[in-house]
Amino acid sequence: MTSSLPQVAHEHHARIMHTVDTLPALGDDLMTKTAEELAPRVAEVDAFFSGVLLPHLEAAEKAIYPELERMMQNRHSMTPMRHEHRQVRNLIADFHRLGGQLADASDNLARKLALRRVIFRLYALLKVHLVEEELYVGIVNKGVTADVADVLAAGLDHPIATAG
Repeated sequence: MTSSLPQVAHEHHARIMHTVDTLPALGDDLMTKTAEELAPRVAEVDAFFSGVLLPHLEAAEKAIYPELERMMQNRHSMTPMRHEHRQVRNLIADFHRLGGQLADASDNLARKLALRRVIFRLYALLKVHLVEEELYVGIVNKGVTADVADVLAAGLDHPIATAG
């Protein structure tokens, strides 16, 4: 393995954070741009969610979270993080549904505001969650042998689609 567990996690989080950091601008654009102007960007973010973010959540749940549970003596220590993953998945489903209705929402302020609310909730949740997840990766890395860290890094190093 050429990349350490912290390197893999940091690289993935940096790629994800790059797009997450653009979400507030998209939320603001909902109030000033037309559905036609917004459609490509909404589609790009939707593709990012399904091609990058959701696979990342699954990889973290399979590779890192079980090891943290073991290290923390199975006290359900990762329950809050798993709960946040459920929230992110639900918000992504809302984004997909509302983003798909954007063309119908050009004159519907309520739909645009609903999508904007989803965007800002995702932004806030992901900003905190990803930092916390990276801290957990550091804990795991210090608590396992190099061989186990390599296995976990390989499990976390899922393919990432090119994100905008």
